[in-house]
Amino acid sequence: MKKLNLAFAILVSAVMAGNALANDPVYSETVGFQTTTLPANSYKGVGVSLVNPPILSGGISTSNSGLLTISGATAIGSTLDPASAYYIEIISGANEGDRFDVDVATTKTANNATVKLASSSIRNTASSTVDLAGQSLVLRKHVTLDQFRQSLTGTLTGSDVSASQADTVYIHNGNAFDIYFLAADKQTWSTDADPDDHRDLIIEPGQGFLFYKRGTAATFTSVGNVRNNSYKQVIPAGYKMCAPGFPRGYTPVTLGASLNQGWSLNDKIYIHNGVAFGLYTLTSDGSVQGAWDNGNDPDPQNDVQIVQGDTAFLTKLITADTSIEAKP
Repeated sequence: MKKLNLAFAILVSAVMAGNALANDPVYSETVGFQTTTLPANSYKGVGVSLVNPPILSGGISTSNSGLLTISGATAIGSTLDPASAYYIEIISGANEGDRFDVDVATTKTANNATVKLASSSIRNTASSTVDLAGQSLVLRKHVTLDQFRQSLTGTLTGSDVSASQADTVYIHNGNAFDIYFLAADKQTWSTDADPDDHRDLIIEPGQGFLFYKRGTAATFTSVGNVRNNSYKQVIPAGYKMCAPGFPRGYTPVTLGASLNQGWSLNDKIYIHNGVAFGLYTLTSDGSVQGAWDNGNDPDPQNDVQIVQGDTAFLTKLITADTSIEAKP
C-alpha cells in the first residue's frame, strides 16, 4: 500500500465488506479516519474523501435499463432505510469508477436480488441505462449534512435567526453558494429562504463545501473507508466545488488538471485560505501539461501540493472534463 500523504490514520488495514456475497471474491477496503481542524470565525474548505462502508458488494449478472440483478443476493431491499439515500459504485469492469443513485422505493418493494437505479438523478456519472452486466459493484449510503454534524467535536453554534449567528455550510450550485446554517437545536440545518430541516441533504462523492465555524474552533473527524477502485471525477464547464477521491495530497497534475489531460488554457482552481480564495490559472509554457500560475511565484505550480484529502477546491472550467484516477 502506498503511503497516504496527510493526517490519515488506519484503523483496520483490510476489512471485508460486512455482507459481501459469499460467492464473490473477497472484497476489502482500508478503514480509517482523518481529522480536519475548523478554526474559529474562519472559513475552511472541506472535502470528504472517505466513503461509508459497503452495504453489499457483488457481481452484476444482468443489467436491463437500470435494473441490476446481483449474483447470489437476496432481499436487498430489506437492508435499505427508506429515509436514507444510497448509491452504487462500479468497482471493476468497463465502467469502473462510475456511480449511480439507487431508486430506494423500487428496490425495497422488490426486495429480491435486484437494485433499481434512479434514472433521473443528476449525481449519476453515466447513463443509468448503460449495460453493466459482468461488472462488480458496491452499494453505499450517501454522506449527508447530518453525518457531517455528528462528526464534529467542540462547541457548536446554532441560531433560529440567521446564518450570521450560526455555524454555516456553503454548497456551490454552479452559480453561487447555497447557505445552510445550524439551528438552535444544533441538529437542524436551515436556510434563510427555507426553514425546513435540511439535515438529509446529500454531500455526494466529489463534492466539496465551505464551512464557517462561528465562535469557537471545532474538529471534523471523518471515519470511513478508502475506496478500493478507480475514482471518476466529472467537472462541468463553469464552477464546481470539488473534493478529492482519496485521502492523499494532490498537485494540479495529479488532480488530472493539465492540458494533456483535457483541461484548457485559462482554466482555474481556487483554494480558500480561511479569508478568501487563492487563484491558480492554467497558462501556456510550450509544454504538453501547461503551467499553473498562482500570480505570485514565478515558478510553475504543477508539482506543488495544493490539495489535501480533506480539502475542497473550486474549479472554473471552459469546457467540461471527466477524469479517471487510479486507486493509490
